[in-house]
Amino acid sequence: MGVNEGARERLEQLVHAYTGLIRRVVAKVSRRKDSDLGDEIVQRVTISMWKHLEGEQTVEKPASYLYRCAIRETVRELRREIASDDPEEILSACAAMADDPEQALRAGELRRETEAALAAMNRDRALAVRAHVLGFSVEEIMKLYGWSYEKARNLIARGTADLRRALRDRGYP
Repeated sequence: MGVNEGARERLEQLVHAYTGLIRRVVAKVSRRKDSDLGDEIVQRVTISMWKHLEGEQTVEKPASYLYRCAIRETVRELRREIASDDPEEILSACAAMADDPEQALRAGELRRETEAALAAMNRDRALAVRAHVLGFSVEEIMKLYGWSYEKARNLIARGTADLRRALRDRGYP
């Protein structure tokens, strides 16, 4: 079943009108200025809207719908990155967020020290701490990894304590 011509035009209008909004949401939620991530999320939101229109559903408040869709897709991408076990992907945003070169250098050093501390940790603790640092709640972490509430909470607590201790031993207050 294809999208009728009116729906196709409506989709093109919506994407054109709200691409900037989607990109701003991606930057705010991910805390990155990564245009590739923005392009990817715009594409996913467009597909979601296309499916919505293909089902002949109306969108009464397109800005609100696309805003929620952009948040959902950005969070899904961040979760995929966490699950990828590629610490460079996950923590590289630290240095990118700093505008000042000196601050960027300090952030890079802290990122490397943090990654070294996480690498020395039990795998599950490291995963829990990474997700926690990115702002995921205990409930989201337990769903993401299929852990019980108690296990997720315990891994976060012990992992963050381990991380604090390791960074303190490396000279960070």
